[in-house]
Amino acid sequence: MTLLPVFVVLVVCWVSLRGLLAHPLLPLWVRTSVFWSVPLGALTWAYIMGADDPVLFPETAPCPREPYLKGVLGSGKVTGVSTPFPPRAYCLWEDGTVYELAPGAEFLFWVFFALTVVPLAAGLWHALRDPRSLLR
Repeated sequence: MTLLPVFVVLVVCWVSLRGLLAHPLLPLWVRTSVFWSVPLGALTWAYIMGADDPVLFPETAPCPREPYLKGVLGSGKVTGVSTPFPPRAYCLWEDGTVYELAPGAEFLFWVFFALTVVPLAAGLWHALRDPRSLLR
């Protein structure tokens, strides 16, 4: 059952991309924006997912194991948390204090996400309105 939604999403993306590339009114830079925004969005997502990872340098981990000063950032045990979608990486202390690790990267991810979804939606709209244009 998992394969069916994946297949449907792939077909819809393929039709959207074909409709986007066949759209006669859009300038070339808009039609090709998907090809550079998808890889940049994926790199940004990977950066966010690894922002809380202390594997390389445990002594300089982004979420310190002990508080810097009492009451400044939080108290108690700290854990690094990252959520895949929406992408977010943060440190969470026992007292509920949250410290965002990559807010700029989160903003960039949503910019690249919009630069991918909006042109693909225009392509899907064009493909549904004029299916014969896909036959060229």
